[in-house]
Amino acid sequence: MSQLTRIRARRQTLRLAPLFSLLLLVAFPSATRAQNANEGSWRMYYEPGRDRVQLSFDHFDNGGRRHGNTSFGVRPTELRGLPASQLSSYSGPVRFQLVRDAGTLNFEGEMRDGHGTGFFTFAPDARFPQQLASRGYERPTDQQQFWLALHDVGYAMIDELRKEGYERPSVDQLVVMGMHGANLEYMKSLSAAGYRVGNTYSLVTLRDHGVDDDFIRGLNDAGYKNLSLDDLRELRDHGVTPDFIAALRRYGFTNLTTDQLLTARDHGVTESFIEDFRELGYTDVSLRQFVTMRDHGVTPGFARQMRSTYGRSLSVNELIDRRDRGEY
Repeated sequence: MSQLTRIRARRQTLRLAPLFSLLLLVAFPSATRAQNANEGSWRMYYEPGRDRVQLSFDHFDNGGRRHGNTSFGVRPTELRGLPASQLSSYSGPVRFQLVRDAGTLNFEGEMRDGHGTGFFTFAPDARFPQQLASRGYERPTDQQQFWLALHDVGYAMIDELRKEGYERPSVDQLVVMGMHGANLEYMKSLSAAGYRVGNTYSLVTLRDHGVDDDFIRGLNDAGYKNLSLDDLRELRDHGVTPDFIAALRRYGFTNLTTDQLLTARDHGVTESFIEDFRELGYTDVSLRQFVTMRDHGVTPGFARQMRSTYGRSLSVNELIDRRDRGEY
């Protein structure tokens, strides 16, 4: 081959190279997306008093469109390659990993005095889909595997579900559990408190409504033990907390049923409402009477005005009667 022929052939190859690269992108788009789909930015705040690192993520799809934001705490020892000395007073570049059963989150960025920011990428664990399949689950999609890794839904949690007799959830349901914080720690805390929920939907519902071991323990200490899960959720939804129960007890309202607690809370019989009436001399009022006054719009301000109008303190029934007649 002459020198001129070789030059012409080389030019033809160079002209074809961009076209060949484009054909590769068209033929194998999923490979390109896999490299770019699960990446985004991260922020970090170290809480030395709690020995906890709060991580926040902004992740994006391959088109650059914002996909979501999530935040959770981890122990400092979970961050591989980021020693404790760099969490508190170090300023400079950092590279570290958060390794989960479903894959590894790789971080790069900058730290300064316990705060950090940068970018992350996700590397899925190739063994994870088969491990799920061996446990009777469908194989996760790439996105599902990313979310399972991000929220630490791994083998221990899946095995705990089977151990506690839960109905086997779908992979989508596992993702929902992780996103809502109905995780391994939460399951074990309910079990330790004597509750086994049985299905993941109810578990997520309880978690969303704030029924946790602290709430259950507080009710137990207040004498409300062995409540059903429905009772726990209803009390939590209506704001009947251990603090609310303690406040009523300070005013002599003891041994109340859960229905009485719910009625008082729903009708706005608060500690300040009771206290204001006590200061006006209404020291012998039942909880039922407080509820009735609240329902009829009898406020401490109204009671004070009626005392000024009539030159004496009216009884509870008189206050209700005057308020119903439109006096003010």
